[in-house]
Amino acid sequence: MRSLAVMLILAALLAAAPPEDAAHRADRLRTIDLNRRAAAAARPRAAAAAQARYRTERARYEAELAAWRRQVAACRAGDEAACD
Repeated sequence: MRSLAVMLILAALLAAAPPEDAAHRADRLRTIDLNRRAAAAARPRAAAAAQARYRTERARYEAELAAWRRQVAACRAGDEAACD
C-alpha cells in the first residue's frame, strides 16, 4: 500500500514537471557527452597511476625481501646479531 502511494506521488510529480524544451535538452545531452569524454580521458590516467603505484610497491617489497634474505644468510653464516 505504501509503495503504491509513493508511485502515485512520483507519477503526479512527473506529470506536473514542465516539458523539456529543445535548448534544455541540447544542454543536457551536451553535459552527458562532456562527462562521458572526461571519464574516457580519466581512465588511462587512472590506469597509469595504478601501474606506477604497483611498480613502486613491488620494488619496495622486493627490496624488503632482499634485505630479509641477506639477514637470514648472515644469521646462517654465524652472525648472531642478524638473527634477531
